[in-house]
Amino acid sequence: MQKALTHGRFLTFGAYPRKFIQMMETDYHIPAEKLLEGVNLTREALEQPDLLIPFVDCVTIFRNGTILCPNGDLSLRFAAHIRSASHGMLGAAILTAATLQDAVQLFYDYVGLIAPFVLLHLEDRRHSRTLVLEIISDVPVAEVFTYDALQLANFNILKMILGERTRELVFHFAYPAPAHIAAYSEYFDCHLQFNASFNGVSIPTEFMETRIPTADIDTHRLLVGQIREQMESIHAQSSFVDAVRYHLKRQGGPLPRMSLVAAVFNMSARTFRNRLRRYNTTYQTLLDKERHEQAVHLLRHTDKSVKEIAYVLGFQESSNFSRVFKKWTGVTPLDFRRGMAHALN
Repeated sequence: MQKALTHGRFLTFGAYPRKFIQMMETDYHIPAEKLLEGVNLTREALEQPDLLIPFVDCVTIFRNGTILCPNGDLSLRFAAHIRSASHGMLGAAILTAATLQDAVQLFYDYVGLIAPFVLLHLEDRRHSRTLVLEIISDVPVAEVFTYDALQLANFNILKMILGERTRELVFHFAYPAPAHIAAYSEYFDCHLQFNASFNGVSIPTEFMETRIPTADIDTHRLLVGQIREQMESIHAQSSFVDAVRYHLKRQGGPLPRMSLVAAVFNMSARTFRNRLRRYNTTYQTLLDKERHEQAVHLLRHTDKSVKEIAYVLGFQESSNFSRVFKKWTGVTPLDFRRGMAHALN
C-alpha cells in the first residue's frame, strides 16, 4: 500500500508554541533556541499576535520540549497556561455565544481554525451530549500529550461557563491511567475515565441550554464573521485536498473507492469524509474532477477505446462513462474525439 503524502503544510496558531516556549523558559529554564531546533522560525517571529505556522513546526517544538523535559504531566502544565484568549477569535466567540449549546456547535464548526489536526464528532448519548476528539494528522504526533492538552483546554473553557457544575462532566481518555494520575485531579474537577473507547467529554444534556455569563450577541456575530474569513484563508493554504488530488492523479488503474484512499491516508472512511467536508468538498467531487481531466487527456492523447478509458476511470460500464462525460462536456466521448480529429484536419 502506498503511504500518504506527508507535506505537513496544515496551519495552526503560533500562539500555542509561543505559550509553550514561554512556559519552558520560565518554569524549566530551557532556552527558546533549543525548542526551535529543526524549525524555520525565530523567537521574534512567534511574537506576532495572529501568526499562522505550519503544523509540522508546532509538532517539532513540542517534541523538542518533551525530550528536554520528559515530565509526565508536562502537557497538563502547558494546558493550564492556556487562556481563552490563546484560542484567538474562536475562544472569544465561544465565550460570547448565548448558550453552551451554541458554543459547542461553534466549536464543532470551526475547530479546524485552532486545531487542523483534530476532528470533532458530536454524539447524543443517554442523558448526555458527547464530544469525541480524533487526531487525523499526517504528521506523527505524541497522541497522549496532545489529547491531554486538548482535554484540559476544553475543560478550562467549560469551567468558565458551568462553574462548579463541571463536577458532573465526564472526560474520557482512550489510554490507561498514567503513573502521574494524581496530577489530573489537580487540573480536572470532574469525573475521569481512562481506558475508554474514545477521547472526549460527556456533558449532561440538561446543561446544554446553560446561559453563558459573558454572552454578547453583537460581538459574537462580528467574531463569527471574522472566523469564517480566517477559515477560508487557512483552507486556501492547506495541502490536504491537493494531496488527495495528487494521489488520484498517480493511479495507474481504475480510480479507487473512497475507503481505499482513506486507508492510504491512515484514516477511517468516516474521518476522511469529515476531513474533506471541513474543506467544503467531497470525495465524489474530487473524483469527478479527476475523472473529467483524465478522460479529456486520454481521449486527446491516446488511442485507447472508450471502453478502455471507462475502465481506467473506474466505470463498470462504458455507457455510464459516456453519459457522465456528456454531462461534463455536452458531448459524448466519441463525439469529443471526432471533434478533435475534425479540428486537426
